[in-house]
Amino acid sequence: MNLWQAIKERRSCREFATTPVEDEKLEAVLEAARWAPSVLNKQPWRFTVIKNQELKQRLKDSCSKTIEFLHQASGWKWLGRYKVDFLAQAPVIIAVTADPQDAGADKFLPGRGESYAMSCCAAVQNMLLAAHALGLGSLWYTLYDKDEVKQILNVPPHMDLVSMVVIGYPASPPGSVPRKPLEELMTVIP
Repeated sequence: MNLWQAIKERRSCREFATTPVEDEKLEAVLEAARWAPSVLNKQPWRFTVIKNQELKQRLKDSCSKTIEFLHQASGWKWLGRYKVDFLAQAPVIIAVTADPQDAGADKFLPGRGESYAMSCCAAVQNMLLAAHALGLGSLWYTLYDKDEVKQILNVPPHMDLVSMVVIGYPASPPGSVPRKPLEELMTVIP
């Protein structure tokens, strides 16, 4: 699969088969993450690979409460229908954490210092593309109570939980999603 095909065909997966992810495929996904660009080449990311069913269930339960809170706070109807069963269903969840001290020079600018998280996002994108190229489904998941999930996963207090990536074989092919025309998304300053 070439790069453009992976970029255009990758979709978020929320329904996973029970088939385990082979260790060599999981290692390849993490290897792709390791090669992401990072601020000052600090490589701030740390990956916690969760296969334990009890922990995945606890994550699901915690995230279900967060979704309910968000539904009540926002009034958005789609949140009332959004189920996170995939968190317990998927064979693997990878928590991406980093130390905010691993930010670049932007940490000295007022209100800044998030470059460590931006670096982690590049690693997440590499994971998503690698998973797709290997025939796996994936989801970049961010709707969680950060403090509660850190406690569930024993993430040290000084570390930030940047994201979770859910990985497994898709139960069915994900559908396509529309994209806005490029003309709507760019501004050219001559």
